Amino acid sequence: MAEPRRPSASRLNPFSVPRVPARVAKAESKLAFETTVRVKGKVVETVMCDCEEEGHVGIRVARHARGGDWSYSKEDRDSYYDIVAYSKDGAYATLRPGDWVEANVTIHGRLARVPTGELERGGLNDGHRYEGRVSKAGGSVEVDFGTFLAVVSSENEAALRKAVEAEGLRRGSYVESECAVEAAVLRHGSREEILGGSRRVFPRRGHA
Repeated sequence: MAEPRRPSASRLNPFSVPRVPARVAKAESKLAFETTVRVKGKVVETVMCDCEEEGHVGIRVARHARGGDWSYSKEDRDSYYDIVAYSKDGAYATLRPGDWVEANVTIHGRLARVPTGELERGGLNDGHRYEGRVSKAGGSVEVDFGTFLAVVSSENEAALRKAVEAEGLRRGSYVESECAVEAAVLRHGSREEILGGSRRVFPRRGHA
C-alpha cells in the first residue's frame, strides 16, 4: 500500500514535527544526484521515530561566518540556517540540544523540469521539495538550489546527454527535486572544541 503523503515542510516548524517523517527513497535515475557538505553547528533538537529505531537531528549553522566567527542570533532568522536531517549513524540517540557537532550532510535527489521556480535559501529539511535553476547542461548537469549545488555526471556521457535532452534541460531551466537529507556526525563537543580554528565549510561560497 502506498505510503501516505506527508504535509509540506513549509507548513511545519521543522523542529516541532510530532514524529519522524517517512524516509525518501534514494533516487535511481540518470538525473539523480548526491551532494555532500561539511557542516559545523549547534544541535537544537533530536527526534526519535515511533519505531524507536531511527530518528532525525536538527543542526543550526551560522549563515554568515567571518574569520572563524560562527555566532548567530536566535532572534534573527536571517543569521542562521536550520538543517533537519535523517540521522543515518543513529547519533540522534546520544546527542543533546546544546551540543556542537561537525557532520557530513548528504543530499540525494532526482531532477525533473518545471516551468518556473524559486530558489530557497532557508536551510535543508529531509523530505522537502526544492526548486533549482540549471547553470550547466550537457555532458554533466549543475543545478543551483539556493542553499546547495547539485551536480549530475556519468561515465556514460552520451546516455546522460540523452536524458538531459529528454527532460528538456538547458541553462536557465528550472527543476525540482524531493530531497533526502542525511547526517553523519564526525565529532561532537563544546562550541570551542568544534569551532576552534575552523574555516567556513557551509554554505557554498556565493550562497549566503
